[in-house]
Amino acid sequence: MSFVSYFLAIHEDVQQRLQEEIDNMLENTGGKVTYEEVIALKYLDMVISETLRMYPPASAMDRVCVKPYWIPPSGNQPGMAFREGDILEIPIFGLHRDKEYFPEPDKFDPERFSNENKHKIKPFSFIPFGIGPRSCIGNRFALMESKVVLVYLISKFNLKVVDKTPIPVRLSKNNAVPEPEGGFWLGLELRGH
Repeated sequence: MSFVSYFLAIHEDVQQRLQEEIDNMLENTGGKVTYEEVIALKYLDMVISETLRMYPPASAMDRVCVKPYWIPPSGNQPGMAFREGDILEIPIFGLHRDKEYFPEPDKFDPERFSNENKHKIKPFSFIPFGIGPRSCIGNRFALMESKVVLVYLISKFNLKVVDKTPIPVRLSKNNAVPEPEGGFWLGLELRGH
C-alpha cells in the first residue's frame, strides 16, 4: 500500500486516471463498492501490478530441489546441475528489474500490464507472490484488500508529495523486504466532488 500510494503521489497523471476509473465505477453503482466492480477495475490492477513489479513483497524466495536436475546450456550461459536438497534462491527483485524482461525497468509504467502489452511479459518473469503450488496462499486476499482500500482512499483524497517525500526512494539495507529508508512521507488532500 505504501509503495502504491507513493507512486500515485509522484505520478499525478496516473493518480488522476485511476481516480476517473474509480469515480466512474462509484457513479455506476450508486456509491457501492462490490467485489465484482473492484475486480473489473483494469487500471487499478495495472497500477498495483506495476508497483508489485518494482517493489515485490519479498525480494527473493527459496526452493529446495527435490530431485537431481540439469539445466542445459543456453546461448552464452553454461549448463547448471542441481542435487537433491540444494537450496535455490530466486531473486524476485532482480528478476523484476532485469531489462531483458522489462525495458526501462526503473521506470514506473502501469501500461506494461495493459491488455495490449501484458502478452509481452515473458512467462515466469513477473512473480511478486512466487509461482506454482507453493506460491503465497494469501495473494488473492492481499490484492483484493489493497484494491478496496485504494478505492476508498483515492475516491476521497488526492495523494500529494510533501517536503519530506523521498524522491527517489531509497530502500533500507536492513530488511529482506523492500522498505523505504526513513519511511514514506505523503500528504492527503480532501477531494472536492
